[in-house]
Amino acid sequence: MPDNKMDTNTKRLKSPVRKLARFFEESRNRWKAKSKENKSNAKRLEKRNKYLKKRNAELKEKVKKLEYELDRIRVREKQMEQSIMKKKL
Repeated sequence: MPDNKMDTNTKRLKSPVRKLARFFEESRNRWKAKSKENKSNAKRLEKRNKYLKKRNAELKEKVKKLEYELDRIRVREKQMEQSIMKKKL
């Protein structure tokens, strides 16, 4: 015995099911491709960020070493100037 109540409440599709299936499949494929691209971009950016942080730390360490070396050179220069002044006197 068919349920007449169900038949009156269900909407009839205007497009054929084969067209709808193709449309939904293409839509899903576009979504998947977009998602895959976004994931690869996120991974690439994470790797880039990691590299830049490492590079930044290396450069900071290099700057510290160079500043230390510069301070040593300044001290040595000052000592040389003082020794020259003593010799002149």
